[in-house]
Order: sequence, then structure tokens, then C-alpha cells
Amino acid sequence: MKPKSRGFLSLAEELQSYILSFLPYQDILRCTSVCKALRQTYISSSELQYITELGGQQLLPVPDTELDNHTSISKRLQLLRDKAHAWFKFDIHSFETVSIPEQFHDAKTSLADGHLCSFNEDEQSAKIFPILPKPSQHKIERDWSPGSLCSIPNTESIEVFMDPAQNLIAIACIIADETLRTDDKRFCIDLGVLDGDGIHPEAAGKTLFLSRLPKCEDGLYTIENWKLEGFGKHIAFRRSLLVHEGGYKFGEEIWFLQIWDWKNSTTSNCVLSDTIINPEVGESLDFCFLGNDRLLIVSKELKLYSIEDLSQAPQLLACFLMPVSVTGIQCLLPMDDIAHSSPLQMQAQRTMWTSDPKNRILSLITRIHDAWDSFTFVISTRIFFDPQAGVFEGKAAIPWQSWGPLNARVFVHHWRSRVGVSGNRVLQAFTATDPTAEEDLDDMDYRLYMMDFSPLAVERRQGLGRVVTEPSVIEITESGETLTSSLPYVEIVSDRIFSAEQVTDIWVDKDRIYLPKPNIEDPDSVGSAFSTKSDILIFVQDSIGQLEVIEI
Repeated sequence: MKPKSRGFLSLAEELQSYILSFLPYQDILRCTSVCKALRQTYISSSELQYITELGGQQLLPVPDTELDNHTSISKRLQLLRDKAHAWFKFDIHSFETVSIPEQFHDAKTSLADGHLCSFNEDEQSAKIFPILPKPSQHKIERDWSPGSLCSIPNTESIEVFMDPAQNLIAIACIIADETLRTDDKRFCIDLGVLDGDGIHPEAAGKTLFLSRLPKCEDGLYTIENWKLEGFGKHIAFRRSLLVHEGGYKFGEEIWFLQIWDWKNSTTSNCVLSDTIINPEVGESLDFCFLGNDRLLIVSKELKLYSIEDLSQAPQLLACFLMPVSVTGIQCLLPMDDIAHSSPLQMQAQRTMWTSDPKNRILSLITRIHDAWDSFTFVISTRIFFDPQAGVFEGKAAIPWQSWGPLNARVFVHHWRSRVGVSGNRVLQAFTATDPTAEEDLDDMDYRLYMMDFSPLAVERRQGLGRVVTEPSVIEITESGETLTSSLPYVEIVSDRIFSAEQVTDIWVDKDRIYLPKPNIEDPDSVGSAFSTKSDILIFVQDSIGQLEVIEI
């Protein structure tokens, strides 16, 4: 050791620990690996171990919580280590059943912060209620009867976003105006609170106003779709028009995306728009927030934008090329376990850590262009925060071989099943046996695969599960091309067999799995459906559906 280092080692152990606590967790580990004295300091310090455990699990501390103020560092460390081993408790034989109210039938349904949320566009109604709430959970339960959802007169609700953590409901509406042509629709976003009426206390105003939206020429047939999404202080609305002359001949897709800081302004200049030539059938575009300052547009390539300044259009940071031409895109990046810094969130928050948006898992479900193959791309979000990626500054595209294989895994996806994502864990259903060409996927049996992509899980496997570090190779049936990927993960396979109806939808949060439960007494009675996406259905019983909630 150099003389200056000896001076540091001469300090009291408490001072050494205090100084080391300012270092990133990787540097703490490096120091303890080259010096026996610092190693002993580390072993004696619960605080240093807590810092490295948080970093290793790719989590961020949530300050000023009630638990944080009343729980010792050693207790927090033990709770955090127990969390790291939660995937050891992948017991899918122990579960509870929750009945689903009738209002959820034929409705778009999502899971957010332990609540089931539904919106029925035909009936113009909505509902939210907690699923097996914990004693410490902030619970919201409300039923909007038909016609009572939007407070703005003469409007039709087309999309709803609910955020129980911020007590926020956002409703995308079409304003009825008989003086306007069909192509000149006027839209707005109505903001409110989930557990009452009136203006949200943190909102800049009651209504968010949209800029001019795209329209097509008279006489051309259009298929319209939209998406409303929020994250923290941001709300985004996307409208797409699929334009063609009739029949099944597609010409182009015109899309428009606008983002607001709903806490500070009701207007926004943060707008993106583009045209996709000859789009395929199905969703050809999706988007998701990557933390508070970045947005990812997912299409035939992945375009990363900065949204730090909402007074101007998003700034392109980098373009990541996909290895194959894809369509039918669905982006899965749950945000329910990321802190929003809302006073209500902080008051109700009963946890001491949250996911780091720079180290999470993004899942893309895609279909290969001109092929029948469907795949799940599991991508580490760290690649979108890599300083090396920023050197392109939108001037060049980053080829798949430069970013994909080391930061992703590619799996075959059966369109009949869903994928659940939470933090660094992915839950996917795979057929229990290899299907034959003649075999109907509806008649197949499935197993659940829990895959943990946390580096700490890979490093600390304790006899349960399989560490997968070797590259995997996926072959595209039609072209014979291959996709190679090698992002390490730990895999545990369920020993319980599921039918196709039980994996048509999968939700995962911090410590639970939510699965549909078909009517076992009369399987043929499965008829009604509610949906998290317009093309993904979860089947329920004719009268009242049920969910299996499994603790992990």
C-alpha cells in the first residue's frame, strides 16, 4: 500500500466506513478485494453491505419513508437479501382466488400498484379495486357508471390511464362537434383523482390540450388506434391512422405522439410524428418511458429520445437497429415499482427501495415481417443509458451486432400466451412439449419460466434454478436466419402444468403472479373476455371471472 493509503487505514473503522459509503458499490467491492483491513471494515459495516446489496440488485433507495426511518440498517439489509432470494420461493401451488366483477368483462384491463383497472369503451364506464391488499397498502376502490367517467361535456372517452400511486386518472376524450368533419376530430385529456372528484391537487389544470393531429385525405379508408400512457410527471398520447383505399391493401400509417408535464403545464410543444410506409397488419409502433428523461419509440428500429425539455420536440439520442424486420410490436415495461416522488406516493409508500430505470428489463413481443414466427426480445435498459451510445447523437444507426447480443435474450413466443415483466424478472409461458405442425396451440400444455436477469441472482445462485450464460440461437423458420443472444439469467421452471386459457394473460409485480382461472367445472362456459391490450384477451367465466394470485 502507498503511504497515503496507510494514512487512510490509520483512521478509525467508523471513519473508513463513512468515507467508503460515498463510493459507487462497484468501487466499494474493489477496495475490499485488494485490502484485508478494508475487507474487515466491510464485513463489520451493515451500511456498506446495504449499499452494495442495493447496487447489486440494481435498486435505488427511497428516502424519507416511515419504514426507512424506523428500521435499522441491519434489518433493511436482511429484508433486501430476502428479496434477492424471492425467486427461490417460486411456489405456484400455493395461491388465492379472487373474483373479477362483471364490469371487467369485455373491457381493457391492466394491473397497477396492486390494483386491477378496467375501461369499457362501449359502455363509457370504468372501475378500479385492490387485489388482496396488504395492510400497509394505500387502497382505492371506485366504480364509474356509464356516462359518468369524463367531466367534460359532449365528449366520448376513448382511452383511460390510472396511476394509483399518484391517485391519478387521465382520460383521453373526443370532443363532439357536429360542425366538424370526421377527419377533423378534436381531442383532449381530462385529469382527475381516482378516489374522488375535482382537480388533481398536483395538476397544472383540469384539461390537457392536444396540438393538431394527423388526418388523411377524403375518400381514403382509415383504421384508427391510440394509446395513453403516463410515468411520474409525464403523460403521453399517441394517435395512429392506418390509411388505405379499401379492402386489405395497406398504404401508410401516420402517427402522432404528444407528451405533457401535467404537473406544470396544460400545453406542450413536445411532439413527435412520422409516417410508416406499407405497414403490416397489427401494431407497428409502440412507446415507453425510460425514467423521467428518456422515451423509447419501438418500431422497425428502437429510437431513443431525450424528453428533458418539453418546450421542444424530443431530441433523438440514438437509433438501435433490430436484427430482423418486425411488426405486431408490443412493449412491456411496467412502471408500478418505480417511485414517482409524489407526496401521496411518499405518504403511502411502504417500501425502502425501488427499481433503477437505468437497470431494468424491457420486453418486446414482435412478429417477424413476412414470416409466421413470433419472438420475445428481453433487453437490458442499461444499453439506453450507455454513454457510448450517445456519441451517435442520432447521426448514425447502431447495428444489432454492436448492442444486441450482449444486452438481450431472444425467445420464441407463442401468440396464445402473455409475458409478465417486473424489475429484472420476466415470466413467460412455454409449451410443456415441443408442438408438432399439426398440433393446435389451444390444446397444448404450458409451463411457466421465471427468468431473473439481475447480476446478483446470476452470481449468488444457491442450488435452485439454472444459470444460463451460454449464447442461445433462434432460427427464423421462413428465411433460415439465426438470432444469437447471450444476456445471462437464472431460470426456474414450474413443475405445475397450465392450460392455454390460464396463460392468455400474465401479470407480475414485486412479489406476486396474477393468472386467469378458467371455470374448471364447465370449461365450455368460458366466453366473456377482458383485455389488457386490444388484441390480447384473458378469458373469464360467463358471470364472474376469477384470478389466481400466487405469492413469490
